[in-house]
Amino acid sequence: MAAFPRVFLGVTVGVSLLSNAARRGIVDGELAVLSPDDPRQSRFAELSVDPFLKFAVEEPERCCAELNTVVKAARRWDRLFAGDVAAVFYASDTGQGRFVASVLERAFCKVVRARSCRASARVVEGLGRDFYGGLLRLAQLVKSDVVEARRGGRLPYVVATGGYKPESTFAVIAAYIAGAVGVLYIHESFQEVVMLPMVPLQLREELRRFARGEASDAELVRALGVDLQHLREVGVLEGDSVSRLLAELM
Repeated sequence: MAAFPRVFLGVTVGVSLLSNAARRGIVDGELAVLSPDDPRQSRFAELSVDPFLKFAVEEPERCCAELNTVVKAARRWDRLFAGDVAAVFYASDTGQGRFVASVLERAFCKVVRARSCRASARVVEGLGRDFYGGLLRLAQLVKSDVVEARRGGRLPYVVATGGYKPESTFAVIAAYIAGAVGVLYIHESFQEVVMLPMVPLQLREELRRFARGEASDAELVRALGVDLQHLREVGVLEGDSVSRLLAELM
């Protein structure tokens, strides 16, 4: 009998745990809808994770988008989740994000029940507060983790149901560039888990040539069809060079 595959899951994190917990009376509903700069974000440092963890472990499909996806995927593709599974939860740089990721990190192995399991939470600097910078840092972390997973003999997947659409989209793009083999997602119409197949994405060669000093900014503009100011605004360039974070994706 063939050995079970070793799997890595990169999971984008949203706040559906908080909104669902609020409906159960576990937390004040106002705390589920805070803006990133709301001073009440600090209150999450004082909350006990225990009632949230109990909710997540006992009702993983109802507690939040992230565990709903994982549990349904484990049921559908049971062999992927039966052996050695590792997960990283990517949290926004807010009180909400840190808190939710800490709950999911503790609940994950209890609901997956793989033979070998580990989970960790990573707060993405600026995510949720600095739109472009946060997204690029998320992409860099996901790319780095996927590359490391592949080097370690794991099959890397992204769980992209949680979080805002720009965040999950950037995570998916970065993961595919790094060699992820699929994306797990809850289909909004059917409420069932689907696996988006591997897409062999690559960064434009013009960007790589520009980063190596082999192409001028005029050539880059002509190849990409946008002006330099736009490339700086969206974080592709820093001054006259490719941004540090984008360079790491290369």
